[in-house]
Amino acid sequence: MSINEDDVKNDSDNDLGDDFDYQPNAEDNAEDDDVDSLDSTSKSEEVCGVKRIADLMVEDIWNLEFRTEDEACQFYNAYSCWHGFVMRKDDVVRDNQGRIISRQLVCNKEGWRNMRYLDMDDRSREARSLTRTKCPARLRVKLDYGCGRWKVSCFVESHNHDLTPPQFVHLVPANRRLTVSDRVQVENLHNFGVKSCHIMGYIAFQKGGYRHAGFTRKDLYNHIDRYRRAKVKNGDANAAINYLIGKSNNDPLFFGKYTFTSDKRLEHIFWADGQSIIDYHCFGDIVAFDSTYKKNKYNKPLVIFSGCNHHGQTVIFGSGLLSDETTETYKWLLETFVEAMGGKSPKAVITDGDLAMRDAIKNVLPDATHRLCGWHLQRNACENIKNPNFLRDFKGLIYDNNDQRDFDRRWTAILDKHNLVGSTWMEKTYETREMWSHCFLRDKFFGYIRTTSQCEGINSLIRFYVNRKNTLIEFMHNLDRALKEYRNNELIADFKSQCSEPVMITSLEVYERSASCYFTQNIFKEIRNEIQRAGALNITVLSTTLDKVEFSVTALGDPAKDRRVEVDRGKNLFSCSCKLFESRGIPCSHIFCAMKFENILEFPELLIYKRWTKNAKNEFISTDMPVNDDIERVLKFQVGALASNCNKLCDIACKDLADFDEVQSELVNLVIRLQSRKQGKSTPNVNVEGINDPFVVKSKGAPSKRSSWRKKRACSNCHKYDHYYKRCPDLMQHSVEGSPRDRSYGNASAKDSGFSPQRFANSSRSFSIKSEHHSGPNTKPFKKGGTRKFTATGMRNRKRKDNTFVEVKESQQDKRHSFKNYDCVNDVVDDKCDTRHVQIDVRDPLTSSLACGNKQGSYMALFASMHRTL
Repeated sequence: MSINEDDVKNDSDNDLGDDFDYQPNAEDNAEDDDVDSLDSTSKSEEVCGVKRIADLMVEDIWNLEFRTEDEACQFYNAYSCWHGFVMRKDDVVRDNQGRIISRQLVCNKEGWRNMRYLDMDDRSREARSLTRTKCPARLRVKLDYGCGRWKVSCFVESHNHDLTPPQFVHLVPANRRLTVSDRVQVENLHNFGVKSCHIMGYIAFQKGGYRHAGFTRKDLYNHIDRYRRAKVKNGDANAAINYLIGKSNNDPLFFGKYTFTSDKRLEHIFWADGQSIIDYHCFGDIVAFDSTYKKNKYNKPLVIFSGCNHHGQTVIFGSGLLSDETTETYKWLLETFVEAMGGKSPKAVITDGDLAMRDAIKNVLPDATHRLCGWHLQRNACENIKNPNFLRDFKGLIYDNNDQRDFDRRWTAILDKHNLVGSTWMEKTYETREMWSHCFLRDKFFGYIRTTSQCEGINSLIRFYVNRKNTLIEFMHNLDRALKEYRNNELIADFKSQCSEPVMITSLEVYERSASCYFTQNIFKEIRNEIQRAGALNITVLSTTLDKVEFSVTALGDPAKDRRVEVDRGKNLFSCSCKLFESRGIPCSHIFCAMKFENILEFPELLIYKRWTKNAKNEFISTDMPVNDDIERVLKFQVGALASNCNKLCDIACKDLADFDEVQSELVNLVIRLQSRKQGKSTPNVNVEGINDPFVVKSKGAPSKRSSWRKKRACSNCHKYDHYYKRCPDLMQHSVEGSPRDRSYGNASAKDSGFSPQRFANSSRSFSIKSEHHSGPNTKPFKKGGTRKFTATGMRNRKRKDNTFVEVKESQQDKRHSFKNYDCVNDVVDDKCDTRHVQIDVRDPLTSSLACGNKQGSYMALFASMHRTL
């Protein structure tokens, strides 16, 4: 009897015919619907003489016939779902032409786990829970050549384990699957940006609970992951470029540029959004960049340009993915970066000293001051000059605030002190002193950046968002999430600076209060520290010329620390020999001491560095707007100014419902009014078809932390690498080698059986010996006679119990030899072992005889020999 196709669609029970002669479904849609409906049990009666799976008897299953092997698998899968177990394909038989003629389907708990996987010595993680119980349930079908149909040749219904309870049936893997309608719904929700956890809750709510969803959260995540990977398969580069084009359509200031190789593969790519470009025009006087690795599946080096905002926090200006790290590549990257920023070059650049970066900066940014990272320089010094005292002195040369003459004097003293005259590394380092010593760079503004630790901090943060398996599109999306975290930190700092007032704690409250009104909260704390230090300084007048006065400022109790402060009373200018204002943009304690001496009550305007103020962005955009410049740059500044004001408007209007409604209506009317004046221009489509995915590149980077020598662990006794302390052969009183035995005994020798001390050492981990009792004369055992009984735990006999041995000390046969007999009182594991008696010469360095020639018997003899000293 055949089942009607309409019955399958309309009957929720999916009743099957008595011979199950239904047409197997080839499409995934039909297959999913059929299997999902097989476990429905709403009806109990028979329909049209067709039995349900729940009503099938053993005789009915023996009489089943199937058109194909897949049809038999579908039936047994539905049968297993209903009865609460999981089906697994097992043995298969093929004919001479390779066609399957027999198939066995079993319960997933059939069989045992191989013992070698339980006794692994080099296990790196805990063993998985045991799930197999050697269940006998099975169904075997065989092809009948006469009729061309598959018939049941073997069926076992019983199980030796408990079946899945009804409340857990929906968690059985065979019952968990996303139907076609579920897949379409999940993919549509995912495309609209709905999170996976919300998708699961929405579908479960539609179906009446998680139990009726038909799949678990893990199944949903796996499907979304496969869906996302399928979308970018063989089109990752195109997807990444289209992603950037989509961002440019919503962001007029967005900039992106890429190159490709001769075979149309993506080579380099750089991008920066509008907010990053605005941040650069406000705080782009200092730029730090470094390369990091293993952030995407192609191993392309990632270069992030970063700086320091008005809170002293990290701000990101742009990102680039490169195919290599040559000078030409870095030149392209820097040229593209300057192009994205409207032709504005930074005044100072900090890198780690890479030679390719250094050459590219010299060519592209010749007017920028290039500073080498002090931390990387210290690490190089540690590798080349292995002297802790030298490193302490060298660190002072990097960071101490002294003049150039003092630097040369201290350099010569260090060479003589540590006997480094003629050192090649010291000579090369001295040639680049103007790029790393603060003595030569203290009159250049670097803000709070003196090392690339800011870049390392960025790399440390983004590792929570990106990983080495990310595609390009995933990497860009995740990097945007990390960028939002930095911008959120800036928003929080803006709120704290504008909506809170610090407590005045210094005696110079007039300066402290003025500073709190102008500067952001983080910068104010630094200035307040300088105001506090001014109270511990002495000041004397050195000279007076018209409106100019020169002071000498010294620390209280330490007149050797002398700083010169010049004050121009007419222009209200201040300058100090410590150069703190020139290098960091905040007035030093020496200047505050001179202001107090001159009785200046107002904070001088020339000591207020605009980039550290609360309204640094707004003031910069409003005052530095280009007038007679190119149209494109003017447009960018205008967009930036409007964006900054809109952000402030949003922060104010969103806090009150009435303000929100007013602003919303006014903005809608304003947009309609402006659109009626001018017709908007559409963004042209950019054809990026044909750009292939890049190859996996080999970057420089740091060497792998998992070097080969670290994988080897030496023995603490003999310091060799082929074993550990507990298995050291030197600790065994006798090494063991099997002696050849006569084949007539029915046993092979230990050598023939593949036994070796190394194999014994590797297998002795799971065995232990426990002495139980002694018997014999009153004197100590083993002097002239006596017995000792002990159990070898881990050596199982046929009854799954520990083997027990009895050791009997025999009388000495001669003056040089003393023999012990070991009798196994219960059976041993190995069926081939027909001898339970082992005799070992305890004084001979080699075993005199191993009566039990197989491997298990040899192990027993070895353990007995090892235990003789107990």
